Amino acid sequence: MINYYKILGVTATSSQAEIKKAYKVLAIQYHPDKNNGSKASEEQFKKISEAYIVLSDTAKRNAYDYSKKQYKQENRKTTSDEESALVTFLLLFRKIKNRVLNANGHIDEAALFKVINDLLSNKNIDLLIDEDIVAKSLMIDDILVCCIFINNTLKLELHPKLLKLANGDPKLVERISILTTKKEEPANEEPDEDDDLDEAPSIIFMILFIMIVIAILFMVL
Repeated sequence: MINYYKILGVTATSSQAEIKKAYKVLAIQYHPDKNNGSKASEEQFKKISEAYIVLSDTAKRNAYDYSKKQYKQENRKTTSDEESALVTFLLLFRKIKNRVLNANGHIDEAALFKVINDLLSNKNIDLLIDEDIVAKSLMIDDILVCCIFINNTLKLELHPKLLKLANGDPKLVERISILTTKKEEPANEEPDEDDDLDEAPSIIFMILFIMIVIAILFMVL
């Protein structure tokens, strides 16, 4: 909301005479004719004139003061609500993480995924996306710990939601990328053909040696 008092350099407790005096000084200072037709001066002169029109009239000034007061109260309430929401989500994700870590391995994977997925709704992410980066980092870290206990398919469903929450922060994006890293299963070892080929000559020589020994025995007999 435009602060007419600030534009004229006065306060909300200034008298009508003080407002009029301030207006005259500023009007002369920023009048276009005094500033070679400067666009910036012309814009400022318009703001000064608008402020004086409102504040010089008692009825208009009272209406403006009331509107300004209401605006401050609503803005304060909005800020308070946003801070309250941030704290709520931080506590929720921390509570979920602690429960998971204290479950001694007895975790309902589907239920855990559903809770996290529901909390990461588009509406909630839109509410949190512009919050303090430190707070978001704490939330994302708690979620990633919980994701250790769900399968790769479910992790991939949460991945785009966390990316949206990260809002392009490179460090958060890098941490979240762990959800797309699959664990490699040990491959079945196949017989080495080269080893088989190496063993083949030895077997042949052994057979030949046995045949020679048998032949000698027959000759002796």
